[in-house]
Amino acid sequence: MSKNDDQGRLPPPQNTTLALREGESFPDPIEALTSGLGDDPALGDLIAFRQSRPDLKEAARMSRQFNNEAHRVAYAVDRHPQASTVAAGLGLAALLFDSLVCVWPADSLDEVDAKLALAHARGPFGTDQEADYIAALEPATARRIRVMRAAFHVGELTVPPAPPAPSLDDRNLAAWPRLRYDLRDLLPLRGGQPVLTIAPESWIAFARSGPDFGGLRDRIVRMLATAERLFDLARANEDGKSRELRLAAEGAQILAYLTACQAMVWPARSKADLDVKRDVARIINDRACRPDPLHQQAAVRHIVDEAIWVHRRLGLSEPALFTPDWIEIV
Repeated sequence: MSKNDDQGRLPPPQNTTLALREGESFPDPIEALTSGLGDDPALGDLIAFRQSRPDLKEAARMSRQFNNEAHRVAYAVDRHPQASTVAAGLGLAALLFDSLVCVWPADSLDEVDAKLALAHARGPFGTDQEADYIAALEPATARRIRVMRAAFHVGELTVPPAPPAPSLDDRNLAAWPRLRYDLRDLLPLRGGQPVLTIAPESWIAFARSGPDFGGLRDRIVRMLATAERLFDLARANEDGKSRELRLAAEGAQILAYLTACQAMVWPARSKADLDVKRDVARIINDRACRPDPLHQQAAVRHIVDEAIWVHRRLGLSEPALFTPDWIEIV
């Protein structure tokens, strides 16, 4: 990514489908967004990355679509012979898009709407209860709700109200908007037979692929160190360069947390991979006492909780389904 190409747009689903050749797997959306930065991005590259505008609404829509499709594939009447692997591939893709929506800051109402829409679609927020209802939740479920709310948090009190209620003379009430961005209206109904737009073989290849975990860990360490150094320089240089340094620091921070989510989404295929994932968890745990944005720290915890269910579809052993001993800051 360069200063002349700072849009960072995610490809729409139809373009993604057409770009796949036979035998290819679905591209990792985080890798597609960050690969242009390389291993040692320049200050201008980090600024361009921070100022880019990934289409979080499209990411939220694709996450919800892939998550719905994973359930269709898993429970279809005429199941694919490798339905669990296909569903796992769809689930992994959904979590990668989840990561992008959670980690990226809410710079405008578009990002806010994407986060709130996906949070509403993902749950588990439960349903509205009567005033005399006493909540009864298992501690693990309560923790999961708390972490998920923090991961998608945007400061709801600052958000403009939803579309107004219809007046007495309004018609077309069946399609009256409930939210500014409503995933229920944008996607087909859940259930029924699979409506895959990408061949099952591509999802099988995607589920069986994976990143270089060691490279991801190194990028996280390098970007967090870069962010801290640039934030210090921004505070020390109270001139016109301070804003550029802060933007670059935020870009490095976003890149670090996106990469951490990426490392947690993909399943460990070996003991070495599992050791690296545990290292990443320790690195993120260490950030609990640092002033990193809370929603980014919560995003990694949220992705770990959700990825376990997808990894089980791939038949991973219990030791590989680890849950870190997180410092409970959220």
